[in-house]
This record gives sequence, structure tokens and C-alpha cells, in this order.
Amino acid sequence: MLLRVLPWLVGMVVLIAGLAIGIALGRLDAARKLSDARSRTIAELAVVHAELDGVMKEALSGAEGIVHLVQYQGDIPQELFDAMAEQIIRNHPQIKNIAYAPGNVITRLYPLSSNEKALGLDYRAIPEQWRTVERAMTSGVPVLSGPVPLVQGGSAVIVRAPVVLSSTGTSGRSGYWGVISIVGDIDRILVDGGVTSSTSLRIGVRGKDGEGAAGGLVGGDARVFAHDPVVTKLGVPGGEWTLAAIPIDGWPRLAIIDSQYFLAALANSLLLALLAAMLVARHRQLHERHGLLETESQERQRAERALRDSKNTLQAIVDNAPALMYMFDLEGRLLLCNRPFESMVGRSSDELLGRTREEFLPTHIARQHQANDHKVLELGRMCEFEETGLDAHGVHTYLTTKCPLHDESGHAIAVIGMSTDITQRKASEDALRLASTVLECTADGVVVTDPAGLIVATNPAFTEITGYAADEVRGKRPSILKSSRHEADFYQALWSSITTAGDWQGEIWNRRKSGEIFPEWLTISAVRNADGSICNFVGVFSDISAIKRSQEDLERLAHFDPLTALPNRVLFQDRMQHAIDRGGRYQHKIGVLLLDLDGFKTINDSLGHPVGDQLLQLVAARLNTCVRIEDTVARLGGDEFAVILSELSEGTDAVEVIRRILSVIQAPFQMTGGNGMVTTSIGVAVYPDDGDSVTELIRNADAAMYEAKGAGRNTYRFYQRSMTQEAQSRLHLENALRRAIEKREFEVWFQPQFSLADGAYLGAEALIRWRDPERGLIPPIEFIPLAERSGLIIPIGEQVLEMVGEAARRWLDAGLNVGRLGVNVAGPQIERSDFVAVLRRVTSQWNLPPSVLEIEITETVIMENPDHGRKVLNEIQALGITTAIDDFGTGYSSLAYLKKLPIDTIKLDRAFVKDVPDHPWDVAISRAVIALSHNLGFKVIAEGIETEAQRHFLHDEGCDEGQGYLFARPMPVQDFETWLRARATPPAATVGSQRAVSDRPSAS
Repeated sequence: MLLRVLPWLVGMVVLIAGLAIGIALGRLDAARKLSDARSRTIAELAVVHAELDGVMKEALSGAEGIVHLVQYQGDIPQELFDAMAEQIIRNHPQIKNIAYAPGNVITRLYPLSSNEKALGLDYRAIPEQWRTVERAMTSGVPVLSGPVPLVQGGSAVIVRAPVVLSSTGTSGRSGYWGVISIVGDIDRILVDGGVTSSTSLRIGVRGKDGEGAAGGLVGGDARVFAHDPVVTKLGVPGGEWTLAAIPIDGWPRLAIIDSQYFLAALANSLLLALLAAMLVARHRQLHERHGLLETESQERQRAERALRDSKNTLQAIVDNAPALMYMFDLEGRLLLCNRPFESMVGRSSDELLGRTREEFLPTHIARQHQANDHKVLELGRMCEFEETGLDAHGVHTYLTTKCPLHDESGHAIAVIGMSTDITQRKASEDALRLASTVLECTADGVVVTDPAGLIVATNPAFTEITGYAADEVRGKRPSILKSSRHEADFYQALWSSITTAGDWQGEIWNRRKSGEIFPEWLTISAVRNADGSICNFVGVFSDISAIKRSQEDLERLAHFDPLTALPNRVLFQDRMQHAIDRGGRYQHKIGVLLLDLDGFKTINDSLGHPVGDQLLQLVAARLNTCVRIEDTVARLGGDEFAVILSELSEGTDAVEVIRRILSVIQAPFQMTGGNGMVTTSIGVAVYPDDGDSVTELIRNADAAMYEAKGAGRNTYRFYQRSMTQEAQSRLHLENALRRAIEKREFEVWFQPQFSLADGAYLGAEALIRWRDPERGLIPPIEFIPLAERSGLIIPIGEQVLEMVGEAARRWLDAGLNVGRLGVNVAGPQIERSDFVAVLRRVTSQWNLPPSVLEIEITETVIMENPDHGRKVLNEIQALGITTAIDDFGTGYSSLAYLKKLPIDTIKLDRAFVKDVPDHPWDVAISRAVIALSHNLGFKVIAEGIETEAQRHFLHDEGCDEGQGYLFARPMPVQDFETWLRARATPPAATVGSQRAVSDRPSAS
């Protein structure tokens, strides 16, 4: 029944759907027409807006000239006002009149005719008008008012233009003056602006007093605002108007039945309903015929599905088997394989079937498999083999079972194989064998117990470490090794860790069979079954006795000096911090002594380092005898020692210990190479007076030691705050010296030297000067000592040599008599640099003859390391350059050693020259030095000759040469060159002609 009425039901549904679509289209058509009408209205209203805006601006801006004139002049004559107003109204017919209201009271009006009632009007008396006047006065800009009723009758819109007098005008006044009111004909404005004259729109304007949509009606059709009008806003002075418009005939209204879209949709719906009914009827006939065919097809599909399911089940069994399954014919071609086989080869069955092994397996593997196939065919039965396979992860080992496949007649037609991957099992067997070997050969002891803690196995290392054989401990507990060195809590924590975390690791002391207690590093692990229960405990341990001894040795090396066994710098600072903490807690003072051995370097260099090391050990032993058990003696490095004196009441309590140290150190030392003597300089800093930290106390004690050395050595100094300032000054000076080296701020000055016999010029001594950019010229006495201590004298000395070489080369090229130029060399240049190599380089660079240079070395430098000094002097003389001993007599020369030195000249120091011939001691010393030098074959040159009496005395005593202010002062390079050139012009000068007058002596 349902199938018969179904075509009519479908037709009705299609018809209803068509009617719904037609109604929707009709409504859309009506909406479109309304939208078109609104768009046209908006466009036409925009034209009216523009016209009205133009009319308003033209009509109401005409009086701006009057406003500007009043602002500038303060007032205008009646005649001028009338003339200007007449011209404005003539040009702008929308303006009815113009009012002139100073002080907000109308005094003038044009035209006056018919407007006489407005004269004398005070805006403040009319609230409706005063409100807009007040707004204009407050804001300072024009404000539109109205429409408002006029006193003289009628209504109009009025622009209130406030006038503010300009301070730069001719009136000389400033401030608010009043208003100029421009009265506009509102009806004329609306007509000219197209509001009331439009033929296509009904327009209404709202916005009285410029209040926009909130204001009252200005003009036009007030009913427009109630019919969903198109709205726009027009800006007017001090506010805005709202313009609303609708078409002259109102908005279009369209019935759905009138829409052509609705009618077209209705016709199409009737046609589609008829077609749908016909199609459904045809479909019903086809459905009945299809039902018969589908029944036959389902029966056939059930049969095919049963066959396919059977085949898929068999294939799934084969593909999901855990082993490789395959079949090859008698010629070695693959007939069947499963997915594991495909995975092993790395190809799909479609690529493999029908191919021989050589086409997808390495040759040696293919031959192995084929040989096993032949063996199965020969024997005619199932066989097992171990075969090799190769996949993407590498080589695998397979346990393969193969058997022949026979046809109905019993002939073999193929070989079926199944291969199980036993690679992991083989690896596990190999790993077990390896583990067994490692267990037997490892140096660590291994003990295995059952869950009850009874020993079941040990390895040979266990026996070697503990002394117990395996049979002696099997079945016993590991507690037979217990040393009783650990408390019960230790073992409880051990087993707690094993039961909760599964293992324990740490250091433990056990006892060997011999009774010896030894440390071991032990790891105990619980071994669990597959069900998680513990089946064994395994302990692995190693004897760490040697490691313990090494740690003790390392600890000793880290905190003690290996040579003297005294605490080193690290332990010294640690103990010092501890002493500071205790001193702060118990209000004790602490003395920190820094000691530096005087003369140690001489012994170390002359007698050798082994003797120097022995001396340091003897010094350490003597220092320990001078202090209490609670005090600390440490070696900080080299020949520097330190002492911590704890629990002092006053800092001066350290003096007794210091004197004892000075006394024991200066006593002779008996050493393998002979006797030796040294002294020590001591710097003292006291906690908390001189610092409250380790670093500060050490720094201050070091500054005090520096002062002790400067005071002549073999003494001590307590720290003074001025020492820090001096140390900072030295640091500043050292930094300045480094800058001076980099920027080459040093100069060389030359002081001539003469023969005392005939006054002939013989040469000059090169003297260094430092021209600092801030301090000016600095004499050498201020920076040479620090340069020598810091090692900066080495690069400074090289610069001096280079400057002397350059100047000498220039003077020789100019044909000047340079003579012999003496260059002073300091100790560090001899000891810590290859001075001879530098000298050789300079003479080669400037191509200087050896006779031009003479190297001057102080006797102190020579005597500090006589062997090295003699070696350097020999190398200098080997270059053909002469040598001289400078400042002779001021040091501690050994006359016996002096005669062995390769020197040419002795320079008598100015200290012995300045008081001759008046002081008998200086006379005796000078006479002895001159006589001794001549007897040893040396020339003698005296320094610092400043008087004629000194020259006569030295000449009479046989002194060969001299230099000093009596002859010439030191001169810069250019001045000295000028001096040389001046001497080269006249005949040879005499001593007297070369003298320079000096008011007072000065260090060279």
C-alpha cells in the first residue's frame, strides 16, 4: 500500500519545498527593492547635505570681516559698520540683519528699519538667547542659536560670534569685548539648501541650538523622523543638525504574489513534483526486480566467502607463525613464503616468488641453504640444521627444520622449511660463558647467597682477598667476614636499602681469614625471579686498601709542602680562618708573620738546588722550635714562610717570637755543600687591628715584609696603614711604567766623560729619563728600583740600548766623534734575560763598531751570582765591547773574586768623591780604590766631580777619567748632538772650556 501512494507523497513534498523557496525569493526581491530605494535616498540626501552645508557656510560666514576688525581696533564707527553690513547682506541674501553687541548689549543693528525694538537689548535678559551667547563667550568660538523668536518679530537662526580683543591691536586692550550676531532667514536657508525644495524627498531637519538629534525641529517635514528615515549629520557653528529623509511617496511595499521570482519558483515546483512522482514509480519497479537478483547473489557470495575464509585462516596461521615458513621447488625457486620470511629478506612475496635464493640472499648464505635442501632430498626425510640469515639488523642464526614434499606418486616435488631465530639464545649462551669467564678472572671478589643469606658460590678473587676457600664458606653466612668495626645501625640501614631499593653500595670494613681488618667497596644487589620474588643476593667487592693509602698521600700533598712537611698555602689559609673565627669568638688577637729569606738565592744558585732544598728543610725545622704547639708554621712557596701566632693578648706579644726567629735563622747552617748563612725579613699583621679576613691580613703582612726588606733586611716591621698607601703607589707606578714601555716614553740623556790628564773628550754615559705625560720628567731614582724588582727593567733596558744604538749610528754617519758610550745594565737584565743576545742584535741592527759601547754593571749584581756574572762579562768582551764596574765601593765586593772578573774599568762612586779632599776617610777610600784598581790593571773613572779641588785631587792620585757637573751636565739627545757638533768645529777643547756651572749637585 505504501509503495503505491509513495509517488504522490514525494510529489507533494517537492511541491511544498518549491513553494517555500518561491516565498523566500519573493521576500528577497522585496528587500532588494527597498535597499535600492534607500541607496537612492542616501545619494540624494548627500546632495542636499552638500548644498545646505554650502549655503550655511556662505550665509553665516559673511560677518567674519567685522569680527576681525573689531578684534584689532576695539571698536568701529557707525558708518563703517553700516557700510560693511550692507555689503554683506547684499552678497548673502540669507542674512536678515547683523547685530553689534559690545558687553552683550545690542547698540547697533543693520538694517535698523523694522528692527528698532532690538536696540538696547541685553542678551542676559532673555534666557533662551543668553544660553547660546554664554556658550560662545565661554568657548571663544561661534555658536549657532535657533530657530529663536525675534524681539522685532518672526524667527531666525542666529550665529553668535564672540569678539576677543587682540593685545597687538591698535586699541591696546585685550579680553572679551562682546558678540556680533548674524541673523539668518531659516526659511530661505532651507529652500536654498534643497531641504524644502526637493521634488523627490521629504526632508526634516532637527538640532535646534546645534544640539543634533536631541534638539528641537529646525525645519522641513517633522513626520519624516517616524518612518525609518535615512539620517545624516551636518556640522554647524558650535554643534550639528540632523537631516532625515524618505522618498516623496514613502518606502516601496511589494506583495510576494507580485514577485516574478515567486511565480517562476511556483511553476518550477509543479513541474518537479510531477517528475519526482514518475521517478519514484519507476524506482519501485526496479526495486522489485533487484530483490530477486540480490537473493541469488547473496547465496553465491556466502559460498565464496566460506572458501576465502578458509584460505585466509590458513594464510594467517602461516603469516603469524613465530618462525620463517617457505617452500622451494627442486630447481631452487621460491614457491611459498610467509611474512616473517619477507621481513627477513626485506622484499614482498610478489617480488620473491619464482626467484632463486641467489637473487635475494648473499651468495654464501644462499649456497648454505641450497646445500641443506639437497641433503634433505638425498635422505628423503626431515632434517635439522643451524643456518645463517641476514636482515636489516645484521646476521641472525636460525634453527631450521626441513622436509621433502611428495606428490601423489611419491616423488619429491619441493622442500618445505621452517626456521626459528635463535640469535638471542645463542647470544645469551655466549654471554653466560663470557660472564662465567669474567667471574673467574675478575679482580673483584664475588659472593652469591640464597634468599636466606647462605653462601652458595664465590669466585677465585674472593679467596684471594679474604683468604677463605670456596668450600670453607659455602653454606655459611657472609657475617664470618664481619670486622665488628660497624654498629648494628649500619647493618640495619644496609639491609633496609636492599629490601626497599634492591641494592646497596658503599664502603665497609671486613676481616680476612688472617684476622687483618681491611676496607672494601661493596655492592650488594637482590636478584629477582620473573614473579618478582628474590632468588639470590649477589655481593661484589674490591679491596680499597691501596686507594685509602693513596687518598691519605693525596690529602697530605694537597695540604702539606712535600719538601719541608710544613702546611702549604691552602692549609695555612684554612688554619688562619679557623684562628680568626676563634679569635673573634673569644676576643683574642692573632699575629700573622710573613718571612722571606735574605740571601737564599745566592746559596741556591751557587751551591745548587739540592743544597737550597736542604737549607729550606733546616729553616723549617728551626722555625718549628720557635713557636708553641697551637701555632702554625707554613711554607707558602719558594723561600717564603708564614707563621700564625694564636691567642695573643696584644699584638706586641709576637715580638719575643719574632726575635727568637731572627736569632735562630741567622745562625750558620751545616749543609752537604758546606756552611751557609741567611737572614730573614719579617712582616707582621695583627688580627683584628690590621684586618679581619685572611686575604687582608696576608696582604698587609706582605706590605710590612716589603718595608722590612727596604729597611736593610734581617729585621721586622709591624703593619702600618701607610704601607697600604705605599703599596698602592707602587702598583700605580708599576702600571704607569708598563704604559711608558708600551708608548715609549723613556729618553736617553748623555753626560760626557773626560781625561783628567789632558781634558780630552773620551765618551759619555747614557742615562735614562722618563718623560711622563702627567708628571713631566722623572729622574731614574724614582722608578729604577721598582722596575728592577718587577722585572720591567728588562724591556726598559732593551729600549735604552736601541735608542743608544740609533743615536750612535746617526752621529757616526755625520762624522762626529762619539767616543765610548757607557750603558748601565741592571741585575734582572743579567739574571733573567738573554742580555748578550739583545746586545748582539742591537750592534748588528745599527752596524756599530764594538768600541762605541761600554757595558756598566754594579758590583752588587756581580757578587749575587758570581759565576753567571763572570760568564756574561766574558760573552760581552767576546763581542769586543768593554765592561765597567759601576758604583764601586758601595756594595760588598770580594777583592779576591774581583781580580778574576773580565772587566776593563772601575767607576769610583760619587759617594766617595763629594767630600774629597776635605774628608780624610773619603780621601783614604778614594786613594785606596785608585791604587788597587791600577794594581789589578783596571782604569778608574770618578763620578760626580763638581769642584776644581776634587778634580785636582783625583788627578794627583792617578785617576784616569772623570765626569760630573764640573765638566758638563747630562743632556738630551739633540742637545748632546749639538754639543758634539760644536766641539767638532774649533780645536780640541780643554777641560776648563767644557765646564758647566752648577749651583747644587743633582743625581744623574
